[in-house]
Amino acid sequence: MRRLVFVHGINNQDLTKAQIEASWSSAFRGTLGRLADSWWDDVEIRTAYYADVLYAEEQSWDGGAEAVAAMAAGGPNTDYAPNDLAALYLELQRAHNISDAQVEAELRPGEQKQASRMAAGIHKSWLKAITRALEKVIPGASGGLAEKFLRQAATYLNKPGVYDKINALVRGQVFGDLADPGQTVIVSHSLGTIVSYVLLRQMPEAPQLPLFVTLGSPLGIRMVRDRIQPPFITPPIASKWLNGADKEDFVALQPQLDADTFGPAKLTNLANLDNGYEDAHSIEKYLAQPAIALAIGQALV
Repeated sequence: MRRLVFVHGINNQDLTKAQIEASWSSAFRGTLGRLADSWWDDVEIRTAYYADVLYAEEQSWDGGAEAVAAMAAGGPNTDYAPNDLAALYLELQRAHNISDAQVEAELRPGEQKQASRMAAGIHKSWLKAITRALEKVIPGASGGLAEKFLRQAATYLNKPGVYDKINALVRGQVFGDLADPGQTVIVSHSLGTIVSYVLLRQMPEAPQLPLFVTLGSPLGIRMVRDRIQPPFITPPIASKWLNGADKEDFVALQPQLDADTFGPAKLTNLANLDNGYEDAHSIEKYLAQPAIALAIGQALV
């Protein structure tokens, strides 16, 4: 059976499952054109949907010093961020060569100038300034993407119970009955690449699915690796793993996943994709890339 499994990423709470499925399918199908005429109607499409749950968890995370919600503009300036939350922001600041002076320039009146770790942690006002600096100096982080990614990623990775809750939800939606994967291709994007990787790595080696695709993936972020834990291998159930990234994609901090940035996993990297400057993280633009669409199509034939 030909089967496509879609696993979305951040900031999809305003879209329905059907809308996500339609836009992803259209982008992919449009690029393949007549090459897919003979088999497209036979493809079963499954789409995971957890955007509403993730958004609700993000919005309700209001437990004082542990609050991601306090990262919003109205959050109290006296709050300090816990170490694991601060680590995610600071890693992105360092990786994109943003100086403390650039961050300080983004502080608003009354916000504390404090980049170094104190006993209580790092002021959340400083972390908010990091997001503003990222969005100013990195084209792929514009349009509020930095704040949206950091808040939803932090919720998934750090809020107690959310990691397991979302993983279980997606497992039940799209991975629960893949005992015979056949011609199944897993296509994941953004935060969804983490969810998919964790779940596929737990599945038995045989029978195998022909292709696992990660697009705009944050798997190369150290804090992500710390959360998902080793082994950093190709999921045994996947015959092939294809990772695609645009170097301007802010979320794909390490566009190429290799021994230095991820681990010993065997995979093919397409780390020089060009989605343009308007939205380098766009899943529709990733799926419209000929190299990505053709690889998925070949695995389905």
